[in-house]
Amino acid sequence: MRLVIVTGLSGAGKTVALHALEDLGFFAVDNLPVPLMAGFAALLMSNPDYPVAAIAIDIRNADFLSHWQGVKAQLLRMNHTVEILFLEASDAAIVARYQASRRPHPLSDGDQLLPTIADERALLEELRKDVNWLVDTTDLTTHELRGRVFSFFSDFELPPLRVHLISFGFSKGLPMNADMVVDARFLPNPYFVQGLSDLLGTDPPVQAFLENHTEVRDFVDKLADLVLYLLPRYRSEGKAYFTLAVGCTGGRHRSVYVAEALQKRLTNAGFEPRVSHRDAQGT
Repeated sequence: MRLVIVTGLSGAGKTVALHALEDLGFFAVDNLPVPLMAGFAALLMSNPDYPVAAIAIDIRNADFLSHWQGVKAQLLRMNHTVEILFLEASDAAIVARYQASRRPHPLSDGDQLLPTIADERALLEELRKDVNWLVDTTDLTTHELRGRVFSFFSDFELPPLRVHLISFGFSKGLPMNADMVVDARFLPNPYFVQGLSDLLGTDPPVQAFLENHTEVRDFVDKLADLVLYLLPRYRSEGKAYFTLAVGCTGGRHRSVYVAEALQKRLTNAGFEPRVSHRDAQGT
């Protein structure tokens, strides 16, 4: 089994790195006691669903430094591949991050952060010399750090981007979870066509009415092109999900039709979008 240990200075970004590895398919555990690590690895090794694992360990783990070399040797004897990702940052960056989060440093018993950071650097110095990847996160954003982690494990494919398409009515408010909102109210409105007002955008008569208008077909084509351009770029920067909301006045005709049409285009392109119609059954 491949085991990646994520460690380094407190406040340097270990949680971000661990979550990035989890997105790549690693079984991720935060702050597992070092004496339990060999048993944990043996348990995962017995399950073929978990070929890779990542464990974040920091100075909070009192047994870390004293037990690590012995545990590492034991893991290697068990034929595990053990790699270390070590994160660090400047004193100024770590101080700023703790001030922003208002969380205490795990070694601090007061307000003096700089001496505490210096102590932690000294404690981790020997471990720092024996790592596979050393990352200074001082000038990295969260997204940049995730990208750096992804680059170290380029042999792993990111899981498919989860795409959710929502139709809604502006009269009932915007969806709170949308990454992008598209306004379809400029399209011809079936609500004012006799026999169509009580139907939905999923009903064939409404679909036939909308598909008969060039501007509707062009809009769906251009929207699909835009979304298909964006999705792989969002995924490459580490985004795990994308929610697109399409709105019309009541959320029963035009937005429903566009969301359904877009789902077909994305499905044909290899994505598996989920569609929900928030206001289609409203009155």
